[in-house]
Amino acid sequence: MTSGKPFALSEVAQRVLIVLGRENRGLTVRELVEKTDTNSGSIKRALEELTELKLIKEERENVFPYRRLISLTELGKEVAKRVIEIEELIKKVRTND
Repeated sequence: MTSGKPFALSEVAQRVLIVLGRENRGLTVRELVEKTDTNSGSIKRALEELTELKLIKEERENVFPYRRLISLTELGKEVAKRVIEIEELIKKVRTND
């Protein structure tokens, strides 16, 4: 974030935050692909973006198949909550038009 560029989250990163915020549990990359209706390459880029911002964390399961579980950090939970609020507000505005 020191590049001087204005802050913005990619659309896919926003979708990942919304899904993780609503699920309230760790999800695999495959689950994120399915729940966001996005391809795995886009998900991986979004995960890199969110990791850099310290909004998500990754853990590995201790039992086979040793899946990677992606979940929100405490900061990520706060950001996801606000992204969800904005999404709901936009939906409300659109239905009132």
